[in-house]
Amino acid sequence: MHGRRHTALRDAREARLTMADIIVLGAGVAGLGLAAFAARRGHRVTLVERDGPPPEGGAHAEVADWRRRGVPHARQGHALLGLGIGVLREECPEVLADLTDRGAVPVALETGGDDLGLLSRRLVFEAALRRRVAADPAVALLHDRATSLVSAGAPHGVPHVCGVRLAEGGEVPADVVLDATGRRSAAAAWLTGIGGTPPRETAQSCGFSYIAQEFALRGGSRFPSLRAPVVYELDFATVLAFPGDNGRFHLSTTVSSHDPVRTRLLERAVYLRFLASVDPVRDWLGGAAPVGDPMPMAGLENRHRSLAVDGAPLVTGFALVGDACVQTNPTFGRGVSLGLAHARTLADQLGRLDREPADWAMETHEATERCLRQWFEQQVATDAARLAELAGGARDDSLPARVLTALAVLREEDEHVRIAAERVYHMLLTPAELMRDRKVARRVLAFLREHPDPRRDHVGPDRQDFERLVTG
Repeated sequence: MHGRRHTALRDAREARLTMADIIVLGAGVAGLGLAAFAARRGHRVTLVERDGPPPEGGAHAEVADWRRRGVPHARQGHALLGLGIGVLREECPEVLADLTDRGAVPVALETGGDDLGLLSRRLVFEAALRRRVAADPAVALLHDRATSLVSAGAPHGVPHVCGVRLAEGGEVPADVVLDATGRRSAAAAWLTGIGGTPPRETAQSCGFSYIAQEFALRGGSRFPSLRAPVVYELDFATVLAFPGDNGRFHLSTTVSSHDPVRTRLLERAVYLRFLASVDPVRDWLGGAAPVGDPMPMAGLENRHRSLAVDGAPLVTGFALVGDACVQTNPTFGRGVSLGLAHARTLADQLGRLDREPADWAMETHEATERCLRQWFEQQVATDAARLAELAGGARDDSLPARVLTALAVLREEDEHVRIAAERVYHMLLTPAELMRDRKVARRVLAFLREHPDPRRDHVGPDRQDFERLVTG
């Protein structure tokens, strides 16, 4: 009799957790994706977001008028890479259909399969996803913000989160709380507030500043390239082109945050003069007109937050999502795709909430590490090398840097390398998996034997001419 009662209680608990009560904090791309994916798996979702809904009036109104205080980089150029688009094709294909109807452009990738990229400005993409999520009956979208976590004590030696307190809505209970509030997450203060330990953090100041200018194609003009982003490297800067929806695109420039003349680029006439001095960039300028003024972005970091230490969780009933967990320098446009991939990883973990809370926390941590860690580490290494170049330091001659240079050169002349490199670029293949491709490895090593000091060609003016352009 006792055994039957135990089995009945267990079955009741598993049935209840099959449709769990989930709180998602933050309705950026990662939070919206997680809310959509969790609802699709049968869970009840409360999505908490302080910013209001996107305006009506079409894609240009969404970019110009939607106030997104929680996403200060929302109007910068963005790339929607194959990894993220693949997640949406499997999870929410209707969002991609909505985006295409609103002027976004699907692009077939050179990956040897049916992979797609998508040309869309960040806010147009986010607006389509938010409207779909808001219309889902399994999602309650609250216009509010979390002020603290609610704890059920520490039954496993660390705080167990069972809900949140909202600025205007009192307490909301949940089986698990998922923090998708981005790089400015208050998780450290929230955990300290319930007697816990802040997340373990690893941070690298990128040392870069970005200046981005939006452009509109004139009638009859086309994008010179449908790849996003297109990267042009100079000795002292990087210029990136981000084609988007409805004939709009961004030209962004990365310089060292310590560059003494960087602020001059915020003057539109000066910035346009500089862009016109870079030969391949003129192809973008010829058929386009600037929209608005250059937009700065600085204070960027590569940051990794972890809720586990020494094989044990710091908290149960709580997890970090997307940029709240791992933030990477936006040069390669990986943030949106990593956020969506991580959202799917956590949505899959929700089906295991019948596990002991500490076990679920550690399994979720390990799944997160598999999803995000290698991309974080690669970005840290890449940024350290590039910052040294931009700041006038020594060129990085390490083996990883030389391999990247070899791949950049070989992809222009070798189809197999080009396909493999494109898959890495769109995060459909990890760098480690790339180098396990014997054909790629042999060709890279042969190239390095023949070119012991490989260098990429830089474009544009030299430093002296650049300073004359921006200060004259």
